Amino acid sequence: MKILYFSYVDLDTPSACQTHTLGILGGFAANGCRLDAVVPRPLGPLPHRELIRFHFLSPYHGGRRYLLRDVPYSAGVLWSLCRRHHYDAIYARDMDVFVGPRLCSQFFGIPLYLEVDDTPVEGTYPCLIRKAVELNLKLDYRRASGLIVPSLPRCQIINRQYQVPLAKIHLILNGTDELDWGMIPTKAEARRRLGLPADSFCLGYLGVVYERYDFATMLAAMAQCLDTIPHLFFIIVGGGPSLEHVKRQAVDLGLTNRVVFTGFLPPEEFARVLPAMDVALMPLTRAAALEHGPIHTKMATYASFNLPVVTAGYSLDGYPEEVQRGVLLMPPEDAPALAAIILQLHQNPSEAGRRAQSLRRYVMNRLTWKAVATDILAVMEKS
Repeated sequence: MKILYFSYVDLDTPSACQTHTLGILGGFAANGCRLDAVVPRPLGPLPHRELIRFHFLSPYHGGRRYLLRDVPYSAGVLWSLCRRHHYDAIYARDMDVFVGPRLCSQFFGIPLYLEVDDTPVEGTYPCLIRKAVELNLKLDYRRASGLIVPSLPRCQIINRQYQVPLAKIHLILNGTDELDWGMIPTKAEARRRLGLPADSFCLGYLGVVYERYDFATMLAAMAQCLDTIPHLFFIIVGGGPSLEHVKRQAVDLGLTNRVVFTGFLPPEEFARVLPAMDVALMPLTRAAALEHGPIHTKMATYASFNLPVVTAGYSLDGYPEEVQRGVLLMPPEDAPALAAIILQLHQNPSEAGRRAQSLRRYVMNRLTWKAVATDILAVMEKS
């Protein structure tokens, strides 16, 4: 299959957007697909993947000041490629204001598949512009042969708000890279590199540090556990707009020397840090849990490192049974409930190991990027 891929994302910052874009491209290529990928040009090293030809837009600078340039420019690049090559499908994500994939799909008669990675309308637009963005998305969804959505609440929002038939919406969770376990350090070695005691018990967070994630509850729960787990630490891998605020929260709770901030790390360095963790945390705030659901980008990465995963939400119904059995669920913004789960995992390492191993088996079978791409290709073939 030959696929034209488009994504307007930052490929310089080690974040979920970068990991996901390169991961899904690699997954398609691992399934034998040939791709032309239209993405912003990284300021750092350029990506190279077998079976993938990259066509770079101007670098991604964030914000919206360059959209008036990049929307028509990206449409022109996609149009030019469609005139010169035959594609079996167009696959695009982060659409909001971009019209190129839909126009190319309509004019050249190519099936369009859209990945809705966030809430349908991302960010805060002025009222008039927001209505135009919503109209653009309605037209996109109407044209698309299938929508790939990694969140159950988001599937329901798209069905309800945009009147998209459920048969067109496919819940496919985000993936992760396969690990070379021969290169993974031991827990003791990983802790030594971070300057942590060998007998410490470590909570962990991986990802962008911003307001969607409930660090106030995570830190409060940690503080409640210190009397029972005096050697408790919290490793936060990532950076972002809320980083300084989280650091101040740690100071206010007297946790300054208990929280390790590594900053952003590229995916190839995760293996240097994640083995030091004992419990992986990804609770969202109450509002974010309602909007995005309990399962999101980090679960597969955590599970690949054999970590028990704790998230926040109201139900895991509708997610795969292996996820329901493997993930520990807490009510959003409930620090005592999170503290109880942390204590339970600390006191019952066999249960923690059982959950972690069960979830890891599922992820390695179904949520590597190759497996995720296989599921997407099955949607393409069926529709």
